[in-house]
This record gives sequence, structure tokens and C-alpha cells, in this order.
Amino acid sequence: MIKLRYLPDKLKSITTSKILMVSHTDTFSPIKPILIIGAPGSGTTLLYQTLCSHRDLAYINHNMLRAGIWRHGRFVGDRRKALFMLQNLIHRDPDSTLPHEADMFWMRYFRDYYNYMTENDYSEEMAAYFRKKVLQVQNLWRRPRFVNKNLQNSFRVRLLNSIFPDAKFIHIVRDGRAVAFSILNKKKDGATSPILLVGFKDILGDKYQLERSELYNYGLAWSEYVRKAREASVVAQGRYYEVRYEKLVTEPYKELRNIIDFCELDWYSVFEQKIPPTQNMNEKWKQKASKEQRTDLEESTFELRLTLGMAEQ
Repeated sequence: MIKLRYLPDKLKSITTSKILMVSHTDTFSPIKPILIIGAPGSGTTLLYQTLCSHRDLAYINHNMLRAGIWRHGRFVGDRRKALFMLQNLIHRDPDSTLPHEADMFWMRYFRDYYNYMTENDYSEEMAAYFRKKVLQVQNLWRRPRFVNKNLQNSFRVRLLNSIFPDAKFIHIVRDGRAVAFSILNKKKDGATSPILLVGFKDILGDKYQLERSELYNYGLAWSEYVRKAREASVVAQGRYYEVRYEKLVTEPYKELRNIIDFCELDWYSVFEQKIPPTQNMNEKWKQKASKEQRTDLEESTFELRLTLGMAEQ
């Protein structure tokens, strides 16, 4: 359970059915939801799945989406728990039970994959929907906190901060050269997700370099992801934590302890035992990229890597 000492004095805390909620006005909201953001191939899935093994964290999976967690309507709402249990009985494969990015859930109001959204896009209707649905997820799991990883939310941190004014943002940053090279190879291997096939052109807009290679533009897109996600450090001061992929995979226990402390969660032995083995995959691009590819990777990511202190790595 969450310790009440973490709650701001101004907020009214209420505990019901093991779910801790907070009232900012007269509408209940989830307390300190944890939102993982970052560019594709940065280690977000590794962190998401690891955190979802924590006893206090609720998350969305495919079976929950099948049960209609994202839908409006009293009929579905009254039977959502039974539908979720039924889906868990029918669909037991890993894809159905693993943590899900839940695009269908977020795109109820966020529309397109890569539309940049800010506090100016906020509406009370939107906020009420997401707060209610997150609480429903927590109630289905009977857990007091919520965690989600969604890469597109890197472009919505300012809006999300308005919807969840006490949200915790965890941003994973990986060397852009490794990210861009990884995305190129995933696409060559037959990946069909829109995030790989069309998303990068969409997010770059006028910055897309038609005369340069696809790989070069992947590097530019990495920069856009990181810059937009880092806006959370300004709008959510004190609630933003930046994780370097390199530290997460080389010192997983130390970095995860820092993350757990930041999230105001307990560290316990069973959670520690579930931490998966990790491996630093940053050397692949150095070993396999051609001379031309290395040039594209270096040039397209250099400016931001310099800002991040990665230029000499």
C-alpha cells in the first residue's frame, strides 16, 4: 500500500476497496500515475514489464482492452470485472497478459499517432474520462497505483500533466545512433507497426530530409522524441526522472532502486527477484553499420547527443 505520508497536505485522501484516490475538487483522481516515455528501442518495454511486476502497480493488458476498459457505457461498466476474468480464462497467451501500450485507450481523445498536444488541448471531459478509466484499471487489479508505457505520449507530456497534475514521468534516453540503427533493422526484419512504417515521417514534418537516407531521418526522429519528452522536466518539475538506457542495463539494481524511490514505492525481495537479466545492445551499430550508415548516424544525432553529453561515447 502507498504510505499516506507521501500525500500532499492540501489533498483529501480516501481509501476504498484497497484503492487510494485523491480529490482535487469533488472528482476522484488516481494518485501519482507513472507514465513511461521515450523513443522506440530505448528500453521502455524492459522497464515497463519490470515495474508491472510490482505488487502495488496496476496496468493495462490486451485482455483488459478486450473487456472494454476503454469504452463508455453503464452496461459494460457494470460487467467489466466479469468480462476481464472471462478474457483471462479464454486468452492465456503471453501477448494477452503482458503489459500493453494501450493505444486504443489513449487515442479515445488523443486522435492521431503523433499529434503534438499541450495544455491548450485540455478539456474537463477528456480529463474526467482518463481519470475514471485509470481508477477502473486499479480497481480491476485491486492495486493502488497505475503505470503505463506509451511511446506516443512523449509528444503529449504537457497535456498529460494537465490531466494528471501529480503524475510521475519516467523518460528513458538511449544513444540515438543505437536507436536509429535498431529501428532500421526491425523494419528490415518485417515489423509492420505504424510507428515503424509511417510514424517517423509524420513526426518530422518539415524537418524530414528527403535527400538523405531513411536511417538519417530515423536519427532526426529520435531527437524529436527526446526533445518533446524532456518538456516534462519543465512542466512537471520534481516529477520527472530521466533514465539513461546504458545505466539501466549495466547497473539494473541500482537504477531500479532509484526509480522505485522516485515513484514512492516499496522495494521488496520478491520484486527484486523478478528483475530480468539485462544486456547492453549499444555496440551493434558500431559493429554492423557501414561507413555511410555511420556517417548518417553521427550527423543526424550529433546536436542532441552533444547536449546530453553523449557526443564522445
